[in-house]
Amino acid sequence: MIPGDPPPYLYRGPSILARFIFFTLLSLLLLFVDGRYQHLEKLRTGIAAALYPLQQLAHWPRVAAQEIGVYFANKTALEKQNTELSLSLLEQSRLVQEAQTVRQENAQLKTLLQLKAQSSRNTHTAEMLYDTRDPFVQKITVDKGQTQGIIEGSAVLDAYGVIGQVTHVSLFTSEVTLLVEKNHTTPVQIERTGMRSVLYGMGAGASLELRFVSPTVDVRPGDRLVTSGLESVYPPGLAVATVTAINNETEQSFAQITAAPVAGVTSSRYLLIVDALEPPSSAPLPSAPPGKGKPSRKKGAS
Repeated sequence: MIPGDPPPYLYRGPSILARFIFFTLLSLLLLFVDGRYQHLEKLRTGIAAALYPLQQLAHWPRVAAQEIGVYFANKTALEKQNTELSLSLLEQSRLVQEAQTVRQENAQLKTLLQLKAQSSRNTHTAEMLYDTRDPFVQKITVDKGQTQGIIEGSAVLDAYGVIGQVTHVSLFTSEVTLLVEKNHTTPVQIERTGMRSVLYGMGAGASLELRFVSPTVDVRPGDRLVTSGLESVYPPGLAVATVTAINNETEQSFAQITAAPVAGVTSSRYLLIVDALEPPSSAPLPSAPPGKGKPSRKKGAS
């Protein structure tokens, strides 16, 4: 059986009451000495310095929890702010692009108005509606037709030069065949020398070709080709293309000359349609002057 009394070694030393009285008196003495002579200030400072790491260690979990909360709150706020800034940047970028497009369109319209004022023929401003879905046919449709006085054969320009010719007119729209349409012909002349020739389209993605030019003719890369005014379709002097390459070393009778259009053949939105000159109508026969017709039979002749 386990004895209920504590072992004898627990009774060593003074009793509990004696120890209580001793520490009470010691506390009162220390309070008196500290309050009277301030001798325990250094002792308190040393104890506080020794206990400071323990205080910080005990305080660290709370500080860590606060810092983690602040970190995630700041991260969420920054992510939200970054998202808002990204959306704002996209919107500003869209507005800048639209402003640049509007500025370019205004410049093109201004140039077209200047061309319209300089032309002696009837002109019409038009807007491209759409192009053909067939990749092998280089044609576009504009928003002007018979009701606006568009006639077939009229030249179509943009702010930089000729892009094609009206080949079909309906009631409210017109079809324009572009310069690059295969075998589409444009009468041109070299601006520098005045030599006339015919410019042929070679299809989508291909250069224009200046045909029927002798290898001995003075043609250089960079020469500007303008309309010659022949056939009364295009007014003379309109920019058409620029010579890009010349091959005179050929066994054929004519040189191989390629050119690139100066106008935005497939990219221009606003266009100027210049009426073609109508062929002269046949003049009416002059009527016979009075008194020179057939001789009338006299009355009463036998």
